[in-house]
Amino acid sequence: MKIMAINSSGRTDREIDFIGTLSDLDKVLAESDFMLLSIGLNRNTRGLIGKRELELMKPDAVLINVARGDLIDERSLYEHLKTHPHFKAGIEAWWIEPFNYPKFEVHYPFFELDNLLGSPHNSFLTEGALVMALDRDLDNILRFLHGDPLRNVQRREDYI
Repeated sequence: MKIMAINSSGRTDREIDFIGTLSDLDKVLAESDFMLLSIGLNRNTRGLIGKRELELMKPDAVLINVARGDLIDERSLYEHLKTHPHFKAGIEAWWIEPFNYPKFEVHYPFFELDNLLGSPHNSFLTEGALVMALDRDLDNILRFLHGDPLRNVQRREDYI
């Protein structure tokens, strides 16, 4: 398997075949059989995947979103799934869900489509996920106390 990734720095210490930034999104979309969205939602990523980006993807690609619904344009995804039956999507993060709203709601009949797998937004409940997050938090607290550079620091102005 060829692994391609995008992050804010375009660097990683992981063994992968390609690392880039959001400016490389078109390349990654066009070359990927599976695309996993796990990026944070901010002013640069809202609507990251729309009609144009979906059209760049392979006709039989699989798009998986475990991050935030607003990374993908809801209408564009529905129309793409409806008109491209070999394209598939796994949606774990929705546009209107109880994390940010008092209810769950979709504006298109996604669940009538055979090429969509939907689940509630609870992937963080997997075994060990909360312990791993706590370990990362504790590591940053120790770094702060020792005057070392913090990891995974985000810019406040990028967030909505």
